[in-house]
Amino acid sequence: MRVSTSEADGAGVVVSVRDSGPGFGPNGPEHAFNAFYTTKATGLGMGLPICRSIIDAHGGRSWVGESTPRGEAVQSTVPLHASPML
Repeated sequence: MRVSTSEADGAGVVVSVRDSGPGFGPNGPEHAFNAFYTTKATGLGMGLPICRSIIDAHGGRSWVGESTPRGEAVQSTVPLHASPML
């Protein structure tokens, strides 16, 4: 697994998570964020939907990035906000 970050138009950060597994399959990218969608024999298929809802709640967005022959990438933008000091 590889995690990388980059600047997103000066207003946030792009977080990219790439693995080297078998991928989502032919219809996977369009269903990857659907609750209970999984390509595995075990698991609930809730990881990506939960991640997306958290990122959405913070004003970001998530999508399936460019596929490779072996693996997938999921990318998210997270806006940068100035936090008031406590």
